[in-house]
Amino acid sequence: MKHQITKEDLIRDIYGEADYLEKMAIQKAKHSDPKIKEDYDSLKKAQELLDSVDLHPPISIIQNILNYSKSSEFEAEAG
Repeated sequence: MKHQITKEDLIRDIYGEADYLEKMAIQKAKHSDPKIKEDYDSLKKAQELLDSVDLHPPISIIQNILNYSKSSEFEAEAG
């Protein structure tokens, strides 16, 4: 029975987690099935976009969290 390539398989391949046989099966499927090629390209583009996202919050947000933490600590000690 032939293994059906899933989006999870494609994601594992994109992130380098697929083993050699999976990589070969995905490569073959991309060449023979336009839908799989389309899904792969879409997921690869999503990965590239995610990698370009700035995940550093503004200093003001960090300061708000620290201030809240300090006030919560004070309330816990006083209570």
